[in-house]
Amino acid sequence: MGLRWCACLLLLWSTMGWAGGKSHAKGTEHRSSLGRLPVTTSSALARVRFEKAMQYTEELRMPDALRALRASVKADPKFAQAYILISNFSRDPAEQQTARVRAKQLAPRASRAEQLLIRWLAGVQEDNYVPAIAAMNDLLERFPRDQRLAFLAGGWLVKQEQYQQGQMVLERGVALAPNYAAALNELGYAYAFNGDFEKAFAVMERYVALQPDEPNPHDSYGEILRLAGKFESALEQYQLSIRTDPNFGSELGVADTYALMGKEQDARDEYERAIVFAPGESEKVEYELQSAMTWIRENNRRQAERALRDVAKHAHAAGLARLEAEAHRVLAMYEPDYKAAMKHLQAAQGALESQRHDLSRIDRDEEQARILRVQAMRAAEAQAMDAASSALKQLEGMAGSSRSRVIQLSYHAALGAVLLAQQKYPEAISNLEEDSDDPLSLRLLWQAYSHQSEAAQAAEVATKLAGLNVPTVEQALVVPQFRASLISQGGQP
Repeated sequence: MGLRWCACLLLLWSTMGWAGGKSHAKGTEHRSSLGRLPVTTSSALARVRFEKAMQYTEELRMPDALRALRASVKADPKFAQAYILISNFSRDPAEQQTARVRAKQLAPRASRAEQLLIRWLAGVQEDNYVPAIAAMNDLLERFPRDQRLAFLAGGWLVKQEQYQQGQMVLERGVALAPNYAAALNELGYAYAFNGDFEKAFAVMERYVALQPDEPNPHDSYGEILRLAGKFESALEQYQLSIRTDPNFGSELGVADTYALMGKEQDARDEYERAIVFAPGESEKVEYELQSAMTWIRENNRRQAERALRDVAKHAHAAGLARLEAEAHRVLAMYEPDYKAAMKHLQAAQGALESQRHDLSRIDRDEEQARILRVQAMRAAEAQAMDAASSALKQLEGMAGSSRSRVIQLSYHAALGAVLLAQQKYPEAISNLEEDSDDPLSLRLLWQAYSHQSEAAQAAEVATKLAGLNVPTVEQALVVPQFRASLISQGGQP
């Protein structure tokens, strides 16, 4: 479950791994003998609930962790650190905003280290990366040998798709604490994303051996096996996770695996089971969106469109603007008619604007960037170059003022698509290579190399694209058809 909860994990461990300076807080500050971040609260009950939340998070039981954090702020309404974690763990946009605002208001009561934590995590959500990263770097500089901080930094780098750097930091953390299960989990993902599955599998075996009675080691191992295309072995690990704890949520992993195997009806059945046990409306909508993609994989346009519209309606009713926008964006990506696709993108934009006040700035801006990317790509494909240039100009402005990797990659992908449509192949290649983990960009990169008669590079991209086993809409739209085309041409899938 590392991919699904990566952001939550990297945020959590910042609360457990740092020592802090003197506190100016009015509440009671607690510092363990291990030099961990102070926990500033005036309530013994709040502290107990907070520590329970930390235990749940270490076990990847995130709904339980969130409930414990809510209980801690109920016991102490001035518990700043608990509020900033609620803001980052919650999937409810309104709760995220309320908790973030409260954490910032209460920050002066907390320790210096907790103030840095709040500045970092709130800054990331508000797309205010410069002071946020400065606060993170301040903490890193203060505690260079803290293995939990190494886990945090490594997890951050992996989330930012800086896999080599993340791997090095996580390896350092594991060297400091060889049996640190949470760091081993993330290190396994770093190895897998770097393409070193042999090391990833070895790390996962250690992780499972350390926590044989916990579901997440099996869940994470299943996900990494699936990335490697070992679907049957992945299903075995997911089933072990389910048997270990039927309420953990590994049905989603089973469903995603079936979807990638081409067993779409089996996948839909498993998504239905996952929806029943989903902890909240956000998760239910996300699982419904995953289920809708099975119709895309079957190329059943009528059912796909119906399912995606239903997802958009559910998201709208639940006040989940980002997911509503995503459903419309997926419709735009799947729609063959350019003008109809633009209408879907207008609906996506309208969803973002309708609940603008509830979304964090980073969620709103990143989804906006994804919408503009699709607009530029579809317009370039249709040779509607004025529309493509308009979307590209907006993306350029966003990329110039944001450090978000999603926004940066959206800009490069869109620019590469426009340059390819203009037959400016070398320039297109240099931009598309920036987004070389996305199936849409990889397909365009393969086309650009082919136009340049760079057969070796085209073949390398084709191999990577055909081997992508991630349950995303981009993979569903591109990879199955690409594999089929390779087979029809006598190549390898």
